[in-house]
Amino acid sequence: MKTNRDEILRNCFTVFVSKNYEKATITELSRACGLSRMGIHHYFPNKQSVFMAVADRYVFEIQTPENKFTPAEGTLAEFIERYIDGVRQTMAQLLVLCKGGGDVALNIYYLNFMMQVRQYYPGADLKFRALMRQTQRHWQQAVENAVRSGELRPGLDPVRIAEFFHQIHFGLSFEQAFLTGLDADHLARQFHSLYELLRN
Repeated sequence: MKTNRDEILRNCFTVFVSKNYEKATITELSRACGLSRMGIHHYFPNKQSVFMAVADRYVFEIQTPENKFTPAEGTLAEFIERYIDGVRQTMAQLLVLCKGGGDVALNIYYLNFMMQVRQYYPGADLKFRALMRQTQRHWQQAVENAVRSGELRPGLDPVRIAEFFHQIHFGLSFEQAFLTGLDADHLARQFHSLYELLRN
């Protein structure tokens, strides 16, 4: 059966997540894909190029807001539900690929992978910054619409409120990565608690 580029990225992601960039060898990456070293070099010239392509697919593409949830249309309450649905769907996709061991949550493997991306992917800081700005812009638009419609009380600063929602998600993701992994229900409750404090 012919191996395609998508299969290579998927299999190499599993290796990088479990073994780290430093420890993963081209031989191991090739073996995971059912290819020879020459076979994987047909697609990628070296290990770093494989790693960067994997990061593009499983970090920068999968975490792009437009790939996770629809824009800020409707009420803020509806946007929160769509956002949570996007989180659940992304986690489900990654769960299949992040093969850990024992009781260690998949989030810790993925968090570790993102830290590797920050270290070994040239310009990753700019890409992460852009992702965060995009996500916060969606929150800001949703909050602005909610203030304008009277859903939220007047006088709120949409930029600061957007940061609050964004930081609840990332703070909880980081904390729970060291425990049992992000609990999307808990995240939803945190969002709704903040929402109730802001309602008109």
